[in-house]
Amino acid sequence: MFVLSIVMMTIYPVLIAPLFNKFTPLPEGELREKIEKLAASLKFPLKKLFVVDGSTRSSHSNAYMYGFFKNKRIVLYDTLIQQCSDEEEIVAVLAHELGHWKLNHTLYTFIALQTLTFLQFGGYALVRNSKDLFESFGFDTQPVIIGLIIFQHTIIPVQHLVSFGLNLVSRAFEFQADAFAKKLGYTSTLKAALVKLQEENLSAMNTDSWYSAYHYSHPPLVERLAALQDSDTKKEN
Repeated sequence: MFVLSIVMMTIYPVLIAPLFNKFTPLPEGELREKIEKLAASLKFPLKKLFVVDGSTRSSHSNAYMYGFFKNKRIVLYDTLIQQCSDEEEIVAVLAHELGHWKLNHTLYTFIALQTLTFLQFGGYALVRNSKDLFESFGFDTQPVIIGLIIFQHTIIPVQHLVSFGLNLVSRAFEFQADAFAKKLGYTSTLKAALVKLQEENLSAMNTDSWYSAYHYSHPPLVERLAALQDSDTKKEN
């Protein structure tokens, strides 16, 4: 699974994604210069900068990066450029995304998911020859596929707990990436960008804290703005 994941991470953005979307180089200009300057200041090995036509399928806006070692690329959704009229807001969003890279969030998440996958298949390997497991569900034989389905259903409670734990970690990573962008001086522009993107993406801005903690991998907008505001208040004091 580890090798397959690495292969897919390598070929998907280069060979598969272009089959469904059009990727064009970001034109020369102030926005490109600002992004390249930000990447250089963080020693991010930026090789290519693309714009993808995400607007052909939805109004959802985002930015992401991919690549290994010294060959990394940044992709901006065209919707992000359209929705954030101020170029500094786009750079602020990228500062947040680069924060994930700088703080190794992507690496930690990848390792965690690979570990969970290994444990899941390892757990199935331990019980796949259990005659009692199959008989308890009314099966006299022990087909591999049936065994896998039964195992998946029996560990659903554990999966819910794991999912909750992953959401807590993901939410913590989002707060850390926001704080990283703030340290770079993008507090006000990041706030403005988050509000605009939340409005355009029609996302819930202020959900119940317990509900969002269990269901959402990203904190609600109100919590993120409050965290950024708290940081500003502490600095003033």
